[in-house]
Amino acid sequence: MKKCSKLAITAAVVGFGLGTLNAAQAATLTVNASGQGWWAAEGGLNVSNTNDNTNYLTGNIRATDLRDFFTFDLGTIAKVSSATLQIQRFEGSETGTKTLDFFDVSTPADVLSQKVNSPSNTIYSDLGSGKNYGTFDVSTSGNSDEILNFVLNSDAIADINARKGQFFSIGGALRGNLEDDYLFSSSGNGTLAKLVIDNTHLATVPEPDTLGGIAVAGVAALWLKRKRKASLTV
Repeated sequence: MKKCSKLAITAAVVGFGLGTLNAAQAATLTVNASGQGWWAAEGGLNVSNTNDNTNYLTGNIRATDLRDFFTFDLGTIAKVSSATLQIQRFEGSETGTKTLDFFDVSTPADVLSQKVNSPSNTIYSDLGSGKNYGTFDVSTSGNSDEILNFVLNSDAIADINARKGQFFSIGGALRGNLEDDYLFSSSGNGTLAKLVIDNTHLATVPEPDTLGGIAVAGVAALWLKRKRKASLTV
């Protein structure tokens, strides 16, 4: 009898084990920018900037070339499977559709935040070169309250995952030979960009047929018990 009980327990455990799996569970998280703004190239009118200015104007205005950046504190996020940069449109030059590129940024976050040191050709160049995170056509006119969604590519996802627990920055630049073409003017009212991410982790959960596996194991144990009884009565 004890032997049969052990067999029944073993069969039930095996049946349950066969009915479990590692399943990916995703949660959508929104991370507000911890820093954002613009840096100017040297030359032009060299428009002054301040550290508390959250304006992320991008393009050419008042004979000055500008590129923007957005910095996010990734904290303790798990593996990211997708990411979308959300920024408000504000005002454009109303000169048609322009091509906007996003890039990786090698300048440390604490250096980027010192916008009072603009202009800087080195930082301006960094914000518009290197690994491309996505290219988008954006109209320079439209509802100033509209939230624009930019789905970042696999290179951005890889870098986000590599910088878990650290700061992650994105640089933005308009393509082409710009003259009075710009996006995101008047954006310095404290409105923060957002990074919307799908945060994926693994969890062990039962398959739909787990109960079926246990039931089969129970039947097998019952059969073994009856077989042993039959052998004892012969």
